[in-house]
Amino acid sequence: MKAIIFDVDGVIVDVRESYHYAIKETAELFLGREVPLSAVKEIKFSKSINNDWDATYEVIKEFGGEADYDELVERFTEIYNRLKDREKQILPAELFRELKEKEVPLGIVTGRPKEDLEFVLERFGLRDLFDVTVDEDDVGNRDLRKPHPYPLHLCMELLGAEEGVYVGDNNADREMVYYYRKMYGKPVKFVHFKKVVELDIPADFSTESEEKLRSFLLQEACRSQGVERVSLP
Repeated sequence: MKAIIFDVDGVIVDVRESYHYAIKETAELFLGREVPLSAVKEIKFSKSINNDWDATYEVIKEFGGEADYDELVERFTEIYNRLKDREKQILPAELFRELKEKEVPLGIVTGRPKEDLEFVLERFGLRDLFDVTVDEDDVGNRDLRKPHPYPLHLCMELLGAEEGVYVGDNNADREMVYYYRKMYGKPVKFVHFKKVVELDIPADFSTESEEKLRSFLLQEACRSQGVERVSLP
């Protein structure tokens, strides 16, 4: 059985006005100086840091500061909660309904904590459209966070899928899929949806167009359940 699994940030919702600014403002709080938003994005994406708490910690370290991680998480959460209403939906609910009509299991693998994921699902009316969701709280162990393949493995197992497609927006997503193939030996295609994050990374399919993404996913949903070759190195 084939499953289609989605990242959230940069794929389902645009977080450039929420999480990215939460990293910036939290880092500035600990550093006592301004941090360019461009530097935040460069550090997060060049180092394939998926978790935004970890990204904030790395920004602080890169700028010569230090922070207690638990206090960082507390401050970050306060700032994000102030900014989260800025998030905008990218992929419409209609796309997920179309895929469900093809009887394809749908999943989410995200670096969001559960509370933040529930906020998005509730706000945009997506709660009943996904069969399985795996968030940061489900993973628990920091060493098993994306780009480690465990979150994808957990989602695939819960969906009962033998092959799949994962739609992500950055290199941490690509690495997770790559290592999942190496570790678990199941074919999962990586789709790079670069509407928000314009990066040049290997992918089985890459597009910034919502319509092209929709067409590709519907084609995947209609294909036979036989094992297909995937090309990501």
